[in-house]
Amino acid sequence: MKHDVPSAVSFGETMIRFSTKNFERIEQARELEVTIGGAESNFAIAFARLGGRAAWISKLTDNALGRFIVNRIREHGVDISHVIWTKEHRVGLYFIEFGRKPRPINVIYDRRNSAISNIDPHEVDWDVLGDYDVFHTTGITVALSDNCKEAVKIAINKAKEHNTMVSFDVNYRSKLWSPEKAYKALDPILNDVDILFVTKDDAKVVFGLSGSNEEIIWALYDKYTPRVLVLTLGSEGAMATEGKNMYYVEPYELEVVDRIGAGDAFDAGFIYRYIETNDIRSALEWGSAMAALAHTIPGDPMYITREEVEEVIRKRTSSEILR
Repeated sequence: MKHDVPSAVSFGETMIRFSTKNFERIEQARELEVTIGGAESNFAIAFARLGGRAAWISKLTDNALGRFIVNRIREHGVDISHVIWTKEHRVGLYFIEFGRKPRPINVIYDRRNSAISNIDPHEVDWDVLGDYDVFHTTGITVALSDNCKEAVKIAINKAKEHNTMVSFDVNYRSKLWSPEKAYKALDPILNDVDILFVTKDDAKVVFGLSGSNEEIIWALYDKYTPRVLVLTLGSEGAMATEGKNMYYVEPYELEVVDRIGAGDAFDAGFIYRYIETNDIRSALEWGSAMAALAHTIPGDPMYITREEVEEVIRKRTSSEILR
């Protein structure tokens, strides 16, 4: 570790989140809950709450909405001093209708021409990445604009210069781009990633992979050869490999309150524990426990403590080496 505690810096967009109450439709709602949401800030918040040193890089419009976002992120102990402010453009918004089967959750984005999508890739002081163990971002950021894609590429190169690990979650969003566009943009980027997170669904949709879980994870590992590849399986659990052994953790039994942000919590738990111990099996356990807890908490940010995560793991530890 570069410091006494694990450290990570993330880069991406955070929006204002409006959600309906009591499973109402947006059309019928008379009030909406207001909070924030963004994969990379979700990651940074969860990482900080575990006891890590976390920072979040982005670009925001200097108005009440932008300040609302940074205040909500900073209150968890995340360093927001590297956020770039502008008087131009806008803050992205998104709206959520929570559903019950057969009606799914519905998300409506209103983020076009946001400040970060207009970022100049060179206006960020990417040398700050050298002060952290890990740089984390996702496919969502790459999808926002060509400027964001270029910024991610520059950041990854700078992380490599500083011997900072690169963590990347494919995090495919069909409302942002097609599988074909996603693959074309992400394929060259993923060759430079140290820790790669892919869901089973994204492996099928974006990379066109099928077969058993083991066949899918080996195909991805052989293609990109990261230090660690993590394949999350939803209700089937999660697995990871470093190219020799295969590790697996079973899913938790849980009651879903709000599933949005669970993948980001998984990433934070995995990365934090991996930096702390260099133990993939333990990192999978922490990622899985974090995701399970995230499902039980309304909103994107993770309101948890390290002690709660340890208690969940203590009550049920079931990872194993497959081979």
